Amino acid sequence: MGGTLSHRRSDFGYIRLNKRDLRAIEWIFDMGAIFEVDIPVLLSPELPISINAARSVVRRWEKAGVVQAEAMLARQGRLVRLTATGMLLMTEHGGGADVRAQTSALAVHWALASRVRLRIEEAALGAGPMRGWVSERQWRLDNADAVSSGDYVPHGMVLLADGSVGAVHIAHTAVELNWLQSQLAEISRNHPRIVIAVPPDLGGREPALVLADTAAKMAVHLQFVDL
Repeated sequence: MGGTLSHRRSDFGYIRLNKRDLRAIEWIFDMGAIFEVDIPVLLSPELPISINAARSVVRRWEKAGVVQAEAMLARQGRLVRLTATGMLLMTEHGGGADVRAQTSALAVHWALASRVRLRIEEAALGAGPMRGWVSERQWRLDNADAVSSGDYVPHGMVLLADGSVGAVHIAHTAVELNWLQSQLAEISRNHPRIVIAVPPDLGGREPALVLADTAAKMAVHLQFVDL
């Protein structure tokens, strides 16, 4: 018979990660977690891909063994974070990953911080565009003494074009917002500028207005960002 022989590549069936994959995985390593619905902007900030395309990317990462994804909150897509293999792909030295309790509840905070970072990168703040970000992971590494002594740990630090630095706090519940108000005086000693991320439907505007009034009396600069 006059057929042709087909030759399979030696790596047939294996998942290969490209440069875009590696950049995104390193970003998730630094931030801790991300919701699937925010991955389109992470992968392509200027022209986000579709959510279906993002899900396909996550499934490919799962097959490669570098991420795990689970349903956690409604309408957010799955919660995506690195596996031990994914972390090892980034660094063999831990890189601060050991300070992260690997629980889904804490990963929600990291994923919300990821969303805030992406939104600030896209829309900037009143002090100008963002020129840098320090993740909670990196902040813990850089401030080990403060962490060990029980000092406040921000969910991130945003560095703005005018040279100012703001501590980012994720206040995704009324309980968290009330806690922040009770601790504002103490936190502001080291962080006179605070960026607070709050869901727009969290009790209307009153809680934020009360917090802003408290901050004004303390000469603390607050800025609110929608979650």
